[in-house]
Amino acid sequence: MTEELIPAVDPDSLEDVYPDPELVRTTIDALRNEVLAAEDVIDELRARGELVGLLRATGELDAALVEAERATDRADIAGNGAQQHTARARLARVHQARGDFAQANLTYTELLAEAERFGPVIEAFTLQYAGLNDFAQGHWADAAAHFAKAAAIRDELELDEAERAASRVALAAARRRLEENA
Repeated sequence: MTEELIPAVDPDSLEDVYPDPELVRTTIDALRNEVLAAEDVIDELRARGELVGLLRATGELDAALVEAERATDRADIAGNGAQQHTARARLARVHQARGDFAQANLTYTELLAEAERFGPVIEAFTLQYAGLNDFAQGHWADAAAHFAKAAAIRDELELDEAERAASRVALAAARRRLEENA
């Protein structure tokens, strides 16, 4: 993803915010072409993962669901365990965005139980997404716990600064909501 497309995280809703909607639209179109032209499953799943995230962030939830389901199917057929895991996490995030919390909760319960076996990067990714799911439902303590674990992993490994910042913003938001609702 290009530098310009690194989203800011809204500190209240924890949704991704992109400053240049036209660039997002252009990137969505380019990613659709990349999916079609992908030479292998790795390229296809990378492009689909980015596409799902951008479609979700722009509110195109029906399209995001279709692409997330395709990514999950493709990962199940030709991907490895880590690719299957991340595809399922992205699909659960779309379910959460659509308000289908029963499906999202079930999937995140399964994903959290197995995340550690795929290493700390995927574990942090899963914790962050599970925290966003809890946050969307007003489960502030659970969200804070997931965000704290994701932040600790990302900080310890000195992972991508944007991901580290997203975990810190999310943790602060969950703690703020806990205090407001105490």
